[in-house]
Amino acid sequence: MLKRKIGSTAAIALLTATALAACGNNNNGGNNAASPSASGSSPAASSASATASSGSELKPVELTWYYPLNQMQPDQQKVEDAVNKIVKEKINATVKLKPVALGDYVQKMNTVLAASETFDIMWTGYLIKPEELVRKGALQPLDDLIEQYAPALKADMPQYMWDGLTVDGKIYGVANQQINGSRYGFIIQKRFADKYQLDTASIKKMEDIEPFLEKIKQGEPDIIPFNGYYNTVLHDATYWGVPGLDDHFFIKSGDPTYKLYRYPEEELNTFRLASKWYKAGYIYKDAATAKMTDYGAKGQIAVDFQNVLKPGVEAEVKGRNGGNDVVIVPISDWFTNGYSATTNLSISRTSKNPERAMMLINLMNSDAELYNLISNGIEGEHYTKSAEGFITPTADSKYRPNMDFIFGNVFNSYLKEGQPKDVWEQTKKINETAELNPVGGFKFNSEPVVTEIANLNAVWGEYKKGIQTGTLDFDKTWPGLYEKLKEAGEEKYVAEVTKQFEEYLKTSGLKKIIA
Repeated sequence: MLKRKIGSTAAIALLTATALAACGNNNNGGNNAASPSASGSSPAASSASATASSGSELKPVELTWYYPLNQMQPDQQKVEDAVNKIVKEKINATVKLKPVALGDYVQKMNTVLAASETFDIMWTGYLIKPEELVRKGALQPLDDLIEQYAPALKADMPQYMWDGLTVDGKIYGVANQQINGSRYGFIIQKRFADKYQLDTASIKKMEDIEPFLEKIKQGEPDIIPFNGYYNTVLHDATYWGVPGLDDHFFIKSGDPTYKLYRYPEEELNTFRLASKWYKAGYIYKDAATAKMTDYGAKGQIAVDFQNVLKPGVEAEVKGRNGGNDVVIVPISDWFTNGYSATTNLSISRTSKNPERAMMLINLMNSDAELYNLISNGIEGEHYTKSAEGFITPTADSKYRPNMDFIFGNVFNSYLKEGQPKDVWEQTKKINETAELNPVGGFKFNSEPVVTEIANLNAVWGEYKKGIQTGTLDFDKTWPGLYEKLKEAGEEKYVAEVTKQFEEYLKTSGLKKIIA
């Protein structure tokens, strides 16, 4: 399969200003309070306790934290006030939470960074990669801060995660621990699967869902059959995607030469499929411009496509499907690119209080009460908790981000109603056993082609949503688009990628590409 880490439905069309990227969204659910981490007995918890004991001895400071959310939350300020009661007590600080709409996050942060705005913490990951921000001088190295303020956290986290956040020998982020594998497939509202007697076992590839989409189109006039923001690059047994680049570089599975491929025909066929489905009426007519997450939240999208069909995902995405139950239909096995800085917290170069910022990051990874507060809201108002420790959002909850992976270690989460009790045991097993991308350690330095990348981003910015949603007829659009890409510097960019990739193969002990 075209095995790669790819974007969430809302984020897939985004391109960062520094790399042609639309990488995977790994949303995660919650854990039971009875688990070791959620009960505060994890190794990192001792570090948090030590920090807390010294909180009253620290001078008061205010921190600013930017992060993306699918939707803005009406009770954001109420939760922020509650968060600050804990943060004030623990580290004598307050934090100004700065959520940004997911689709606007890259542009917003590029503006913030370009203006050298003073702030402290930012989420980095699949939308805006820390290694690219390091090249721009936007982030602080964290090695000394981690050693001093989060030593237990460093010891608790697998080394490969720190390696994934290391650039030129320095660490530039703290990973939010979560699932580290990908498995593609469909998320389908159960009411429609039941009504139209969908045989989920018969769905082995993308095209197999078409008869079901046709039934939805004919029988459900008020329902959008398929979410338009779907992955341009799907998967078959032929390719691995190359991490750290845009969506269009691949190696063939099992090829000992690791030869690079650019825009293989299998990829282009996925664009053609989008065109076909758009013309058939399966994709919303305004999908290229509409905010599809709003339709999903109202339960108006029958079928979605995601790249992380993890244990317990049914409970997690229920809220993003209008509160309707869902079924999942995987069409790939588990695989991983290794840890490639998917979701992390980094400290800005402009931070005036990097020590306190690191203390807060440590709390988000060790203090279960704080983590669950920012992830789920206030107990009794935004959610209720059963005697077994499962949480359920209140019917009129005004705080329901459903993006636990943004804030810290998801192993500290409360279990959501419907998730299996052993969700984290399942998750850890997947992390340990998923098929590993053989070139997952490659990191691209974009500095030599920063102008070309900016130009290529600009070209793709004109076309990508239209192509991914099928709004633009691919076969009619591609020849002209490719000519524009060549004019923007495609050949120089590919040559630089190839040069660095060959060097990586040499230094990593993998076989050099054979021309």
